[in-house]
Amino acid sequence: MNLFKNIRYTSHFILSNYKKLRSNTCNNNVTSLCVKRFIHAYEDELAREDPSVNTEYAELSNEYLNPAQNGHGALVLQPYIKWGTDKKRNTKPELQLAEAEALIRTLPHWTVVDSLCISLMTLTKKKLLGKGNLKMLEERVKQNSRITALFVSMNLLRPVQIRQLENLLGIPVYDRYSIVIQIFREHAKTPEAKLQVALAELPYIWKKINWLTEDSEGRINLSEKRKFVLHARESKLRSALNKLKEHRKLIRNNRVSKKIPSVAIVGYTNAGKTCLIRALSDDKSLIPQNKLFATLDTTAHEGLLPCRLKVLYIDTIGFIQDIPEGLIEPFIATFEDAIIADVIVHVYDASHPDKEAQIDHVRQTLDNIMTELEIPNKPIIEIANKCDIAPKGSVPDDVTVISALKLTGIDLLRRQIEKHILEVTSRKSLKIRVLAGSNIAAWLYKETTVTDSEADYDNPQYMFITSLVTEEQMHRFKRFIKEQAANRKT
Repeated sequence: MNLFKNIRYTSHFILSNYKKLRSNTCNNNVTSLCVKRFIHAYEDELAREDPSVNTEYAELSNEYLNPAQNGHGALVLQPYIKWGTDKKRNTKPELQLAEAEALIRTLPHWTVVDSLCISLMTLTKKKLLGKGNLKMLEERVKQNSRITALFVSMNLLRPVQIRQLENLLGIPVYDRYSIVIQIFREHAKTPEAKLQVALAELPYIWKKINWLTEDSEGRINLSEKRKFVLHARESKLRSALNKLKEHRKLIRNNRVSKKIPSVAIVGYTNAGKTCLIRALSDDKSLIPQNKLFATLDTTAHEGLLPCRLKVLYIDTIGFIQDIPEGLIEPFIATFEDAIIADVIVHVYDASHPDKEAQIDHVRQTLDNIMTELEIPNKPIIEIANKCDIAPKGSVPDDVTVISALKLTGIDLLRRQIEKHILEVTSRKSLKIRVLAGSNIAAWLYKETTVTDSEADYDNPQYMFITSLVTEEQMHRFKRFIKEQAANRKT
């Protein structure tokens, strides 16, 4: 894959959407700086691009990822451990198989032709399947000419495991990592997403190469040229990723300086995160899609709480089970924007039959990321989405149920978010009597969130203003009052 192809088109796209970017939390000067720095990062990489290195990497990528632009008719195989310590106890093989099929259907031109579950004692043998299972798979493939690929729904397959199956069946074999990477490639539209996907490919290729060397007992070694290609590409991409982190940090710092609270929406892939943000922010430009990993970018969308306080709702990439940490690691740069939010909303699909396993996975992943980034605990609101199609009684009474699509429960959720935001940001309600049209009244409207105003019926020249203020705003307001009093004396 040529990551930096069409960079000039991308730069033009960003500049043409300058106003939209500016509304996403940056003031004019900071936005200009953010956009220019990020564009320059990509143009720098473009200038250093070596066509021969890119050709060599494309060969490596095709060899180990085996992308299929024309798609495949897939036989989906879900291995599972039937008993023992490695058995998954919060899900069922049939539910895992259904998710594997959904991954295949997410790819354009791919179809699920056949599928089955197979119980195994272990997933780590060099030869994954025994003679009986191999014979059964061989018969299925021979009897159905529409099967052109095998998808083994495992985290990673060793090259020796793939070779065993490909030699017997005569069709390409894919694992979960390689399928998810292909989905990411399809859905990555922005420079940020393409950069992160390109980085996510490298651990997969290195892992496969190391296993190949190990399984061959050192008889197969990676050529020096290929090592150079991989190391050079990784160095170049990480340099661009560091520039991306600087870009994100500028935006975060600007957001913090403006005291705009943020709410991160996280959850399993296809749980309805984008749909929920559309409901909370009333941003009609957001178009939710009923597919896995529809969102690969971390984006911010402005909304108002019932108290009229402005907040930013942050959309994030969805989680999924049974993929290595290396696949998600490059996305930490943008996911950090969400994790450092004031409040986290964990939304899950209440109608999904495998929701318990999905909830557990998101909780664990969040905990791991927050520990890795050394981020202290913060309020997490768990929301059961799609209540309009969930079975009755399937959601505990203490969990807020909503339908982001039908807008059911959205007002209640806004009030919950408001309560936590006010607590976390130490905002307090201030009610003060001021002269109508005065500098003090103007300052309150400009610098704070005015939640209510009413006339003083005893003296129509005055009014009561109620606003939300932080401690820092309160100190500035007191200084402003003293300055106004001093000006009147002079």
